[in-house]
Amino acid sequence: MPVQECSIDGKPAYRWGDSGKAYTYTPGNESSRKEAKRKAYIQGVAVESSIEKIAKEETDALDLEFMAKSFDDENNMIFGWGYVAKDEMDKQEIDHSEELVEDLDDLANGVYAFNLAFRESGFMHIGKAKGYLVESMVFTKEKMAKLNIPEGTLPQGAWVGFFFPDDADYAIIKSMKSPMFSIQGNAIKEEVL
Repeated sequence: MPVQECSIDGKPAYRWGDSGKAYTYTPGNESSRKEAKRKAYIQGVAVESSIEKIAKEETDALDLEFMAKSFDDENNMIFGWGYVAKDEMDKQEIDHSEELVEDLDDLANGVYAFNLAFRESGFMHIGKAKGYLVESMVFTKEKMAKLNIPEGTLPQGAWVGFFFPDDADYAIIKSMKSPMFSIQGNAIKEEVL
């Protein structure tokens, strides 16, 4: 079920599906509209994930990979970019699958939904989860400005960290020639010319 536009007491709103809670927004206020849509989307992910872990909608699989950047051997933690949408110079990134995320709000909503509903990491897309989310932040120009991070310092994207409690699993990941985070999920793809 997608996020749908609706109205409550004459106010515009968004909700998940036909009967989800409606989140109203102030007409003409773009940040209010985006916040209402974000809440509806996250509510939907929470509802859907309680029914099944991955929705079986008519979507294409995503398999996005980015290099792990930092290892904390003492605590079996791995940190890095889960997804980079734009580089430090604001240039659009195209990932290994020749896909891209143009709208940072879409990326943020996807990351928030993952954090709410899943928070786990598999291992080479096989078997049960072996790692657990310990850190996550979506860096946008606006957030970096609020954090006083100078423009051009960091890319715009999702930074993540995972804890792998089993020493053997952690050692295998660390020994890989190019360990990467690989985010797997569902999305509605649009062809961009």
